[in-house]
Amino acid sequence: MLFESERDKSAFFSRTDNICCSHFHRSAELLYAVRGEKTVWLDSRQYVVKPGQLLVCPPYAVHLFPACPGAEQIVAAVPADYCSRFEKFCETHAPETPVIDDEDGNLLRLLSALEKTDNEVLFEGIVNCILGTYMKRVPFRPVKRPTDRSQIQRIADYIDKNYASPIGLKELASEFGYSPNYFSSLFKKYFMTGVTQYINSVRVQKSVPLLKTQKISAVYFLCGFQSPQQYFLNFRKFFGCTPYEYLHADKH
Repeated sequence: MLFESERDKSAFFSRTDNICCSHFHRSAELLYAVRGEKTVWLDSRQYVVKPGQLLVCPPYAVHLFPACPGAEQIVAAVPADYCSRFEKFCETHAPETPVIDDEDGNLLRLLSALEKTDNEVLFEGIVNCILGTYMKRVPFRPVKRPTDRSQIQRIADYIDKNYASPIGLKELASEFGYSPNYFSSLFKKYFMTGVTQYINSVRVQKSVPLLKTQKISAVYFLCGFQSPQQYFLNFRKFFGCTPYEYLHADKH
């Protein structure tokens, strides 16, 4: 599972069968089913989004989009600063469901307008209109969230900037002022995985663009792995294939 800090800085739109590994980010993400049913995992719960329905991934919610051949969705992730009120509300409240029906087609029209506009004020207004409609239709319940979300972002940003260096549990614990044992426990609570596993998943993702310009034998070192064997093992864990197989498949 990855924290995608880059997703928080710019708008992202896609209209296809959207597929993504388990990840989370500060920005809200919207998925509208256009054709076929789409299975989505959100905070370890499975949902099926039917055509004409909108699914809202709240800030910091862990989500996974498996492949659903023949299905098509519009996915929009907006810069985090454009949904700050929704983010603030979600710090103390949780929705009963992430899915709502678009009975009159207005949500689809708003999503289409969101993708086309280059006016920042209008963009923010459309975002909040969509999220406001969702909040109006779905009951929210008060919740306690012990997680310091700003700390999640600081840790994730630090790893994102230093993944190529020989960082590990001891270095991170020292950087953030904790003992290694306490930081390890804290990290698992925040990221739901171990420090080493998370760092290696970041390194693997960072290696993908390099595979197109560098020899595979050089990429592992540039991304912080200590050996090609370690790189290949983690690449297969993440993508289910070797770097060579990944490149070969990408060409087709």
